[in-house]
This record gives sequence, structure tokens and C-alpha cells, in this order.
Amino acid sequence: MANTPENVVATLSSMPDYVDWFKAAFPTEADPITFDNFAKAIEAYEATLVTPAPFDAYLNGNDDALNDVEKAGLSLFMEKGCASCHNGVNLGGNGYYPFGLIEKPGADVLPEGDKGRFAVTATADDSYVFRASPLRNIDQTAPYFHSGKVWDLEQTVAIMGTSQLGEELDPTT
Repeated sequence: MANTPENVVATLSSMPDYVDWFKAAFPTEADPITFDNFAKAIEAYEATLVTPAPFDAYLNGNDDALNDVEKAGLSLFMEKGCASCHNGVNLGGNGYYPFGLIEKPGADVLPEGDKGRFAVTATADDSYVFRASPLRNIDQTAPYFHSGKVWDLEQTVAIMGTSQLGEELDPTT
């Protein structure tokens, strides 16, 4: 995740929902938000993800695995160029790309001073470069973005439309 344990704990501690969830998940601990508990929570969560999905059957040649609406969504995903960053078996997660290619998101999405990989590499070209998250099970993996500041998937797609494509995406298509 290109992060430090201290920063992960600080980020989780800054999110009221996560504070409540960690207290519920680790009720016997006075301070349940630790890096070890974070790892346990990720492990437990990943065990609940259901894969392969119908999308995998579609990729393996079963044209009936996706309905017409899902096929239209996939077509739009490809036409808009989303697969340029979100590709491979997990539909992303295997590369780093500029966030805010067309328009940088505001501080409500991209925290002030967060310059992405630049913090690790100190290379100017890595300013505002982040890992393209995998889209597998995306409807189950809120919050979104590296900052965890967006909880609504439609809002996330809209932000990607304006920041990466420079256009308003119509949620009905």
C-alpha cells in the first residue's frame, strides 16, 4: 500500500465509522486501532469476497454471464479509457498513475499536502501519482480513493470522470 503503519493507524483513527467498527471488532482492547488489528481486519474482509464473479465467466467466453446493462457498462468503461489504468485480472492495482490528470480533486478527496508517490520517491514526476486501485468487488469496498474520503460509488465514478477524463459522466448510461 506504500504507506507506513503509523500513517495507516492515524488515517483509520481519523474516520469515526472505522473507530466504531474497530471497537466493535476488538471489544476487549482499550485501543483497538492498531496496525496488527488492521491486518486482521483486512484478512477477515478478503475472506468474504466472492470470486470468481460473473465477469470472469464472461471473460472466459460465456456471453450470457453478463446482462445487457452490464455489457453496456463494460463497453462504456472501455470506450472512455478506464481500462488504461484499471486493467488485468483485478481491473487495476498493478500500476501507478497521475490522479487529477485533467483536474485535481479538491481537499474533500485529495487531502492538502498529499502528493502521492512523491512522498516516497521525491521525484517531481511522481507528484499526485497514486496506485490505481483494483475494481474487483468495487461495490463492496467502500470507502474509495487512497484517502478513504468518499463512501458513495456513484460519486467516486463522477469524480473520476471529471478528474481523469474531463467530463461529466451520466450515471444512467
